[in-house]
Amino acid sequence: MKTLAKIGRVRALIRYFRDRNASVIGKLFVLAAVLYVISPVDLIPDAIPIVGWLDDMGVMSLAVAWMWRVVGAYRTASEAPDAACAAPQKLYPPVAPSTWA
Repeated sequence: MKTLAKIGRVRALIRYFRDRNASVIGKLFVLAAVLYVISPVDLIPDAIPIVGWLDDMGVMSLAVAWMWRVVGAYRTASEAPDAACAAPQKLYPPVAPSTWA
C-alpha cells in the first residue's frame, strides 16, 4: 500500500510541474535544491566530513518538506491514502449556481 502512495505522489509531482498556473518560484526552488546537492560547489564543502553533508541534507529536507505540502493538493481522490481527499476542492473551487448562465 505504501508503494501505491509513493506512486501517487510521483504522479502528483508530475502534474504540479506540468501545471502552468503553479508557482514558478516553487518549481525553481526545487530545481535549485537538486542542483545544489549535485553541484560540487557548496557553501560548506563536502570534504569536511559531517558538516559538509549536513548543509546538503538541510537544503534537500527543506525542498522535500515544501514539495510534500504542495504536491498534496495535486493528488486525486484515488491516489490519496483516504477516500476523502480535499484536493479537488482546492484545484477546482465549487461554482455557485447563480453564476451558471
